[in-house]
Amino acid sequence: MRQRLAVPHLASSNPPWQQVGPSQVITSQFGNVTGRVTSLAIVPWDASGNTVYLGSTGGGVWRSSNAAASDATTVTWQPLTDDPAAFSGVNITSLSMGALSVQPGTSSTNGVVLAGTGDPNDVLDSYYGAGILRSSDGGTTWSLITQSSDGFSGGITNYSFVGDAFSGFAWSTTNPALVVAAVTNSYDGFINNINNSGTNNVAEAGLYYSTDAGQTWFLSTIEDGSNQIIESSQMTIPSTFPGVPVTAVVWNPMRKMFFAAVQYHGYYQSPDGVTWTRMTNQPGTALTTGNCPANPGTNGSNSCAILRGVLAVQPVTGDMFALTVGTNALGLNNVDEGLWQDVCNAGPNGCANPTVQFGTKIADTPLDDPSGNGTIPQGAYNLALAAVPNGADTLLFAGTQDIFRCSLAAGCAWRNTTNTTTCVSGQVAPAQHAIAFLGPPAGQTLPLLYFGNDGGLWRSTDGVDQTGATCAASDATHYQNLNGGLGSLAEVTGLANSESDTNVLLAGFGVNGSAAMTNSGQSAWPQLLSGEGGLTAIDPANPENWYATLGPYVAIGQCIQGSRCTATDFAPAIGATETSGDQALLYAPYALDPADSANLIVGTCRVWRGPASGGNMWSTANAISPMLDGHAQPSCNGNALIRSLAAGGANVQPGTGAENTGSQVMYAGMAGLLDGGGASVGGHVFSTKTANTASGTTAWMDLALSPVANEQSYNGIFNPYFFDVSSLYVDPHDATGDTVYATIQGFGVPHLYLSTDGGADWINISKNLPDLPLNDVLVDPNDASVVYVASDGGVFVTQNVANCELS
Repeated sequence: MRQRLAVPHLASSNPPWQQVGPSQVITSQFGNVTGRVTSLAIVPWDASGNTVYLGSTGGGVWRSSNAAASDATTVTWQPLTDDPAAFSGVNITSLSMGALSVQPGTSSTNGVVLAGTGDPNDVLDSYYGAGILRSSDGGTTWSLITQSSDGFSGGITNYSFVGDAFSGFAWSTTNPALVVAAVTNSYDGFINNINNSGTNNVAEAGLYYSTDAGQTWFLSTIEDGSNQIIESSQMTIPSTFPGVPVTAVVWNPMRKMFFAAVQYHGYYQSPDGVTWTRMTNQPGTALTTGNCPANPGTNGSNSCAILRGVLAVQPVTGDMFALTVGTNALGLNNVDEGLWQDVCNAGPNGCANPTVQFGTKIADTPLDDPSGNGTIPQGAYNLALAAVPNGADTLLFAGTQDIFRCSLAAGCAWRNTTNTTTCVSGQVAPAQHAIAFLGPPAGQTLPLLYFGNDGGLWRSTDGVDQTGATCAASDATHYQNLNGGLGSLAEVTGLANSESDTNVLLAGFGVNGSAAMTNSGQSAWPQLLSGEGGLTAIDPANPENWYATLGPYVAIGQCIQGSRCTATDFAPAIGATETSGDQALLYAPYALDPADSANLIVGTCRVWRGPASGGNMWSTANAISPMLDGHAQPSCNGNALIRSLAAGGANVQPGTGAENTGSQVMYAGMAGLLDGGGASVGGHVFSTKTANTASGTTAWMDLALSPVANEQSYNGIFNPYFFDVSSLYVDPHDATGDTVYATIQGFGVPHLYLSTDGGADWINISKNLPDLPLNDVLVDPNDASVVYVASDGGVFVTQNVANCELS
């Protein structure tokens, strides 16, 4: 048995770690923001609406016991899953929550809470799940359910939940122990090939049911008719079949029936959650059997116009509503397929109409893109629907980028209540993901609503009863910001520190822009830039020079005021003009040249270097590599894209141009095969040792062709599954720049490589690291033997990297 090196795991709960924030990011438009809230659940036993559970992307589950307090600034939240014992000994964990639900008819002491992990929203950072977290004591303790209990034969014992995402739960009111879960895909799990992580169970999207309040789960049968089974545990399912993504599930208490939206198949119903059949009357004219053929055992047809569907049930009337976005024949996504109502006409014996009709179309053009292209902006990412009782009326709320409201009694004249792309009248952050309501709570006359979006959590205590003109100043008085007691949920996309002041940090926070801490103990950080926050940098030679992204792709801003920087101080430095309009990843990689920090290195599909201040000092001469995939295209049109950069070696300056000044040795890691890296060079690493004389025609070496000396399992092949090269790091202790580390972001392969000869040979030093994607690597500046890596499961360190080589 081979002896393995003990690599200490620096988990967030260990003493070395201290939280430095931010608890919130302070914005001028929306006030406090925290991070993406994906799911909400008001407990059924609290008629006041005070007890609320919240699920977030990356921040786990939180609970408030005073969420409806009259003073919104006094609302507090308690994190419930920061370090649950349920994750002990589990390799793959997840604090990204896609769905939350509380069992009806329970109390504060015995309430069953279900939290489905994995972000179901279709975006690059939709992080994969680890299963279902279940609590039988209101969230005090949790157990983790990673798979179904089908127990069928054929070499695969059960269906795994690991790697997928949960989009909803629905409880029966006729059988309190019966609950259905909707399981869909997570983009991050897809590009990291999590199903190759060594489990002998197949991750299968679809519908699952439990008859014991969520303790054990079984795959449901979905069928389009007799002998037209789409998915079932009773049939042999190929290991390569990912299942059928389900984007919504609800229970209609008047019809005593479950309903679900199944991607590329249509809408389905079930009386027991066990067997689901395609509804005869689909919501809309596009979901015909011609457009949506049965296709048994497949994940559907692209001609079936349901990319994402959401459902809402009015609990008093039994009316049901469906809103769908699809893909048209031209490949345009997020096409608005309409909002449709099924009229129940509930009476003492249930619905007067025994069959769901979806016969009433509700005009929803105000939800569409103002350009008139018939799409709901980002509908596959932000789409929510709620039907709220309000006396004899029903209020419909549609969450897209904005929150729209209409009254059915008044003819459903939609009002945009937030206007995030124009006047920001509601002062509510964009991209809505979750709506929860009480209509109205005990002792009140107007509905209480909670809204979860990319910025965090807001509420309305009057059913968002705006009556002023469009964009009225009074719009904001109908919403209250609940983020002051919530944080920290922010996704950190980039981090830089000042070498002259350890208390100064500059960070990117994705959709919540960029913000900075300028003194110790600062819990809320002021936002410096809105837009898409990505990478950041602080000049080590001149800490007054700060760099942050101004938006997606190549959009780098510079401020020369240091800790005095404000939003107005950042000037565009390097963007599309400087890089010839090149395409790039959402966060184009960039770094200050370690040999001359007056210059910035930028990655598109080729490598650029030029003055960090940008402007007219850049030209095509600043491209110091060709398109690295070897296919010359204007502006990287369709070329493989760069994911990571690193530089080192001497600063030899034979010329006068900035492109020739700085590190002589450079490395570029490509995005993965499934993430923009292209078919020929996805996951490869390229380098040059003559960056001081390089131009747009200089050939760079493909280091992925170099052998891995100690790796026999994959025939000595570097990054054999072509995953993202998530980071590269040149050891500054080696003045030649030849010592370089590379991290791989995927499952089932070596995760960490080292080369001491500039990439001519590689060594696999993953040793006893868990099978998890790695995101970054860093060598201790005071000791070359000490190396840190950041993984999807935490931070790891070795005190002697020489002992990490596989033997």
